[in-house]
Amino acid sequence: MRKIQSTCTAALLIVASATAAGAQPQSQFAFDLPGESLSQALRDVAVRTGRNVIAPADLVGTQYAAPLTGTFTAEQAVARLLAGTGLRYREVEGTLVVERLPFPAEETTAEHSAPAGSAITVTGTRIRGAGSASPVTVATRRELEQAGVSDLADFTRILPQNYTGGQNRGIAGGGEQGGQQNLNDSATLNLRGLGPDATLTLLDGHRLSYDAIDQGVDISAIPLGAIDRIEVVADGASALYGSDAVAGVANVILRRDFEGVEATARIGGSTAGGDVQQQYSLVSGSRWSSGGFMVALDRSSATPITAGERDYTRTVDRSLFLTDRIRQASGVLSGHQQIAPGLTIDLDGTVMNRASLSQNPFLPTADVHVEGLVSHNHVRSWSLTPTLRADLGEWQAGLSADVARSRTFLDASNFFQNVPTKAHLLDADGLNGAEATAEGPLFMLPGGDSRLAVGGGIRQVSLHLDEQVIRGGKSATTDNFTQRRSVRFAYGELSLPFVRPGLGVPLIEQLTLSAALRYEQWSHIPAVTTPKLGLVYQPGPGVTIRATWGKSFKIPTLLQANEVPEGDLLPGFIFTPQPQPAGSPVLLLAGSVPDLKPERATTWSGTIELAPPALAGLDLRATYFHIDYRDRIAAPVTSVLTALFNPLFSNFITYDPSAAQVNAVIATLPGGLVNETGVPFDPSGVGAIVDDSIRNTERQRIHGLDLDASYRLDFRRAGKLRLTAAASYLVSNQQLAAGQPSLQLAGTIFNPPNWRGRAGALWDWRRAELGAFLNYLGPTRDNRFPAVETIPAFVTVDLNASFRTGPDAGPLRNLEFRLSALNLLNQKPHFIRNAAPEAAPYDSTNESPVGRFVGVAVRKIW
Repeated sequence: MRKIQSTCTAALLIVASATAAGAQPQSQFAFDLPGESLSQALRDVAVRTGRNVIAPADLVGTQYAAPLTGTFTAEQAVARLLAGTGLRYREVEGTLVVERLPFPAEETTAEHSAPAGSAITVTGTRIRGAGSASPVTVATRRELEQAGVSDLADFTRILPQNYTGGQNRGIAGGGEQGGQQNLNDSATLNLRGLGPDATLTLLDGHRLSYDAIDQGVDISAIPLGAIDRIEVVADGASALYGSDAVAGVANVILRRDFEGVEATARIGGSTAGGDVQQQYSLVSGSRWSSGGFMVALDRSSATPITAGERDYTRTVDRSLFLTDRIRQASGVLSGHQQIAPGLTIDLDGTVMNRASLSQNPFLPTADVHVEGLVSHNHVRSWSLTPTLRADLGEWQAGLSADVARSRTFLDASNFFQNVPTKAHLLDADGLNGAEATAEGPLFMLPGGDSRLAVGGGIRQVSLHLDEQVIRGGKSATTDNFTQRRSVRFAYGELSLPFVRPGLGVPLIEQLTLSAALRYEQWSHIPAVTTPKLGLVYQPGPGVTIRATWGKSFKIPTLLQANEVPEGDLLPGFIFTPQPQPAGSPVLLLAGSVPDLKPERATTWSGTIELAPPALAGLDLRATYFHIDYRDRIAAPVTSVLTALFNPLFSNFITYDPSAAQVNAVIATLPGGLVNETGVPFDPSGVGAIVDDSIRNTERQRIHGLDLDASYRLDFRRAGKLRLTAAASYLVSNQQLAAGQPSLQLAGTIFNPPNWRGRAGALWDWRRAELGAFLNYLGPTRDNRFPAVETIPAFVTVDLNASFRTGPDAGPLRNLEFRLSALNLLNQKPHFIRNAAPEAAPYDSTNESPVGRFVGVAVRKIW
């Protein structure tokens, strides 16, 4: 690393270039700066662009700048170097003056912040400054607030690559509509609709404990005020991060260097009734020459929305909760301290406590306390990650430990003719792990240093499940097991920069190849090795091409591996069409088949990014992705009540079974038969056996297109305008068994639509902001019945406005007021048919019952 010249120790650091003094302010320049001191990086930008850059030495003297690679204007380059430092720049007669942010809550605007794919992004690679061959989507906290997002559960709803079905809030029917499952009102990312267990969520690069039985990570446990940004890679990443990253990885980056105190209060509610929300948060932190800390606390609550408060749910009992009652408190602590020259210790910790209530009546005309299920859920989770980092000159090394726990306690009352049967479920997930890493240069190439990242470690995950039913004062255990699984892993990643900007190679401005390989040895599962190859190619200024190919895998979840086989005898009248003979009961089998295999996938993607030098401020990106997913673990019958007429499920249905066949199946059930027909069991009268046991299905193929665009306009006296648009097109088909036709998933009810999109405009003038956003969920087909119907597109409009006072406003200084109107036009969910008359008559996995939501927030900075 180059030494800072002695002039940097003066009161002001002034950097300029006489050799490029004729450069125009809006010209774009190619940069390939290594990670170095911020003062030296600013000097390099000034030399390259010919712009004057002035910064106080006491602000930049101890700061470190991430590598900067790409084509930018001088303003854009300085903004990227300052991202996350607590500094900003302002232009004074052509000179860029670096200063501390006067209003800590006022994050840099879109022009001053680092967009997706900038050099400061580390998710998608473990090599400093290499950039990611996979496309990276970055959302800063300020951008989320400008979009009306109040917590990270809301973020899952506005990300086009994400599907809000699965382990997410708002799923009707006690969280089980369409075969979904959400016991405890957590919120998980579900990229491409492949399930929350196929998307890996990290906190500052570290794993968290799974939450509840679906093995997702509850992103809502992290307060929004604690984060700096979220980085999402919607591409297979098992070669870098291991199991669970088949659909991609999300990394939540904390505000590690926050300084000051920030308090926020927010209140809002649905204009149609229900969902009254209150939220109070506090963020505090401090920085000093050798370290700093940040602590964030958040407390929130939301009242339920009942069926009686919406006109489109008049066909069901009014006591049904469309959204649950939720009360949550969470906190985050992040700190770092230099303990010796070149040696730093970091510490990240989280804690969360949530209580919720759900109501699910079993009859369309009876209160839940007559016939129904009332569930009280209580979740507690915490995590702690200490990391020791060593600066070994050109190499850096780290040693970290992860300890995390999540505990869900479900207290349920199942009412039958006003008489409750109690049930208790305890779900406890655990994570213990340790990892050692090292990264640095190997040898010189024409494009710069080749770099290598290596690492290895051990990890153990655990699940304890205890389910009890209490009838007549007597307790019976229906499920009880403790399962642990451990893994030893090692990985390596290599970056080879063959060409960098400025070498004068025809049609090659930049060319970098990357390769990664990971080995994992899980207990009781054969070892798995996954590779990934990447390419970053710039044929000229303003054009970048990225390509990836790799293998990914996911081991069976602990619940999937331990699901006890069970059988329920259901009345035939609830099935459409009814079995033969008409009205005869149906035996439904669930649980897991033995010897589940790991899921495996081959993924590849191609991306083109355009930033035309002649049109500064315009960024375009298009990505094609393809996933070939084999041995997919799933319950094969996606719509049980309408399965009898669908030939796709014929391999899993035995029509008109004999009494001997029925008795043979029942003999394999550890808990015996559960008869829910209300009449004595007669094996000869069973009309059909539907085997919906979890198993490795044949394969699933997913492909599609992600589109992103942004355009920044500076009207000087009239403020700044940023236009954004993002869309994702998805095609997903699943083959349940060899020789069977494929079952279309994307674009059908209770699955992701083929199209999701979001477009917005944000105007920033002086201390005021005004934003408008359009959200689009494409139409889906309801193919559960012989007569297929189309559910129209779900389109909503959001408006957000804010105003900030300055530091000289007396007792009202450093205040921010924000008003949000989400779903301004009050779009209602579309009616759907149901075989079960008590079920919510809309697709809650895609459409929200909240309607128009109006909220106000006030923030104060000290």
